[in-house]
Amino acid sequence: MSHRLVVRPKAAEETVAIYIWMETQKPGKGEGFLTSLDACYALILQHPLGAQVRVKHYRHLQVEGFDFRVVYAIIGKTVNVYQVRHTSRRPSKRFGP
Repeated sequence: MSHRLVVRPKAAEETVAIYIWMETQKPGKGEGFLTSLDACYALILQHPLGAQVRVKHYRHLQVEGFDFRVVYAIIGKTVNVYQVRHTSRRPSKRFGP
C-alpha cells in the first residue's frame, strides 16, 4: 500500500524555523538538516508502521544525525506530519515526548 505524505502547516513552520536557526549557527548545517529530514520522510513512507506508537496514534521517528524527531500519524493512506521537534523540548500533552 502506498501512502502520501502531508506536512501540516505547524510542522512546516517549525522546519523553516529550525533551518534558519541552524544556518545562523553554522552555514550549511540547515541544508544538512533538510537532507536528513527528507531521508526521514522517505523512510516513513517506505515503512509507515515502523515507528512505535507513543501517545494515542502518534508515532515518532528520529531525524538521523540531529536531535530532532518527526511526529506523525497515519490516517487511511495519508501520513500526516504534525511536528518536527527537538528532543529536549518538554513533552507535548497531545503528541507525547
